Amino acid sequence: MEKKDKMGIGKFWGWQARAVSMGCMVIILGYLNIYCTDTLMLSSAVVGILLLVSKITDGITDLIAGYIIDNTHTKWGKARPYEVFIIALWICTWLLFSCPAEWSDVLKYIWVFIMYTLVNSIFATFLYSNQTPYMLRAFGSQQQIVKVNSYGGIVVTLGCAVVSMLFPQMMATMATSASGWSRMVGMFAIPLCAIGLLRFLLVKETVEIDNGETERVTLKDMLGALKSNKYIFMAAGISLLYNLVQGMNAYTYYFTYIGGGIDKYTSLAALSMPLLIVMFIFPQVMKRGITTSRIILFGAICGVVGWGLNFFAGDNMAILMIAAVLYTFAGLPIAYISGLLLLDCSEYNVLTGKKRMETTMSAVSSFGTKIGQGVGNALLGIMLAVFGYNGAAEVQTADAVMGIRCLYSVIPAVIYLLIVIICMKYDLEKILPGLREKAKAGKRAE
Repeated sequence: MEKKDKMGIGKFWGWQARAVSMGCMVIILGYLNIYCTDTLMLSSAVVGILLLVSKITDGITDLIAGYIIDNTHTKWGKARPYEVFIIALWICTWLLFSCPAEWSDVLKYIWVFIMYTLVNSIFATFLYSNQTPYMLRAFGSQQQIVKVNSYGGIVVTLGCAVVSMLFPQMMATMATSASGWSRMVGMFAIPLCAIGLLRFLLVKETVEIDNGETERVTLKDMLGALKSNKYIFMAAGISLLYNLVQGMNAYTYYFTYIGGGIDKYTSLAALSMPLLIVMFIFPQVMKRGITTSRIILFGAICGVVGWGLNFFAGDNMAILMIAAVLYTFAGLPIAYISGLLLLDCSEYNVLTGKKRMETTMSAVSSFGTKIGQGVGNALLGIMLAVFGYNGAAEVQTADAVMGIRCLYSVIPAVIYLLIVIICMKYDLEKILPGLREKAKAGKRAE
């Protein structure tokens, strides 16, 4: 008989496949700003504002997606049907980087805005929002969920590292024109789309957690849970701040104008591979009683130090690599095990007399993720404009260089300090055991 905390190989790899696909999509979108400013010759400030406006619309679409998924009941399951959106996501990602160079600036802005909105506000929204309900119905125990997130993070990190190293190398030879960008992104989009579909094909919803009930979740239920559950906003805040740093993606500008060439970033991207051993440690540490928020807290402290070091690095690869080890480690628990916070938030809903609404919890976190990415993109564009960045110039001014340095050091360090503060105030993991005992006592009394 299969042990409760074991899972099939096909199920494990199928689950990670879509995570790899989505992770690589985020990496590729990280080059959108430099594509817009240096290839399409658009204003960095205008692009940043457009991306931010697009992200704000996610506040509406995230809640809509949460409502739709929470009320979905099909033969394929609750969350699994929405996995097919990965096809549309990659088509629109390719189209985003296929804007005709001969168009007017106005048409270019409209094209970028529409495609970016389709990618993030529609297709990525459903793919992020279905994550938690899908996971709960695909894996039979908390230990399986911890393993699929921790050990699976190794697979995702390796897959994303390949794209992180290949993309800047290919940029040097292909991203010299608008058509070159289109061909290059297309070369990634086709295989990554196929990989992303494997979760739908290989992972079924086999765990019953609704006890056969199909009661509809109403808007009143959603608002009531959000009003009484402050912890989901803390979890979403962590996600927002982490993705704010990811959304800035200042490394493209830093290595182009300060670090000695974008191809040198490949060395830093390769550092994620040795750090994979950390992913083996997370499940063991959690078995010893160390909570998810404490692991994230420790990582965030490392992030403050690592990003701070970048301010003094210049083109010194030794310092840049030490800093990269610290801030890469800082991001691992947020990227791969922070989803456990959402499961706790869903359980808190049930233990306090609300409906579980795990999709709504996931949607709120997804909103934080995408707002963070949007604000990061906007902050990057606006600050570059404020400091006088000129995409057509071979050499940037001293003010522009200082702006790039701050975007790659001081600002991320301050953001990670805010994550430290949130983690110090997050006490749900201390409260849940008491609520569970109270619930058990109530059942015994009945």
